[in-house]
Amino acid sequence: MEAIEHAIRNALAKADFGNPAIRQKVYESAWSAHERSLAANGALDDEQRDERRERLKDAITRIENEVQSTGSVAPPTAPAPIAERLEPVLSQPEPSTARVEPSIDTLREPELDAPEPASDRSAVADNYRPDRLRPRLKRNKERKKASGIAKLAITLVILALALGLLWLVASGTINTKPSSVAPSTGNPATTGSHEPLKEGQLPSEGSWITIFDPSDTTQVSVSGRATATITGDQVAKYLRIKSPGESDEIIFQVGQGVLEQLAGKNAMFDIVAKSEDGTRTQMAVSCDFGALGDCGRTRFDVSDASGEYLVQKQFPADERPSAGGSIKINSDIAQTGHSVDIISIRVQVTN
Repeated sequence: MEAIEHAIRNALAKADFGNPAIRQKVYESAWSAHERSLAANGALDDEQRDERRERLKDAITRIENEVQSTGSVAPPTAPAPIAERLEPVLSQPEPSTARVEPSIDTLREPELDAPEPASDRSAVADNYRPDRLRPRLKRNKERKKASGIAKLAITLVILALALGLLWLVASGTINTKPSSVAPSTGNPATTGSHEPLKEGQLPSEGSWITIFDPSDTTQVSVSGRATATITGDQVAKYLRIKSPGESDEIIFQVGQGVLEQLAGKNAMFDIVAKSEDGTRTQMAVSCDFGALGDCGRTRFDVSDASGEYLVQKQFPADERPSAGGSIKINSDIAQTGHSVDIISIRVQVTN
């Protein structure tokens, strides 16, 4: 540090040190030269660099105070010569190898930029803050910090997308399983593969035969004051039935070909239905299959949520149908005027 202070005093002695702007330029040149020296010395850590900067600031402050108080700059003093250390020579019976001592290089004075004219302002050593003269280190730290924040943000976005997808699957918005309800096309009866059943062909266990679908109402009739009207929208249609009295029923025809396939089998009839929005009703289901018998009369409590109402029937094996049959539904056995929306009727062989 004595070497750089010596260089500062030497530069001020050669320049117009009475001008504060000139002194300012000399100090800045000295600080820049010192920073380049620190950057080139990779053996120093940050604490040692900061210590040397503080010592340089103290030297600049000391010189500036000297100029302002005395109006002069003390001439630089030459560094004291380093005395050469003489090693004692010992007599040895054999020639000894001369010991080579490390040489101490004389510190070179840092080159200072020539002072340039500047505005007249007071030179204060505290203005030389390391943060102002180390923009590269600051930019590197900011760049690393920004990179870490960006990686964290990307990770959070991916996690949010994964959680959102999991929620959609769990809530049922995205259906990952194929529907167990086969699309229906109305009579004649069809299987789950959408291929019409041939005369006398039995459906495989687990497949469905459609008896009624809202797209075909030719097999629907009413008795008494009962009514049946297709309603809904382009996405979902259904048959709205209404039974004002106990004998007012809606009749769904079951073809003879369907009954021939069910003869001797255990079958499950599935009526998919719901009541009008905000209402509940009790409907009655009965059936007439001619020589194959009936299924009794079953009551179901129907809500405004779509549900499946099942009727099981064991068909005799020793009888064959001579004609078609029917399924009859009364929408409101309490006779309060409530209606039921029939979405579909189908049958499945269960054995």
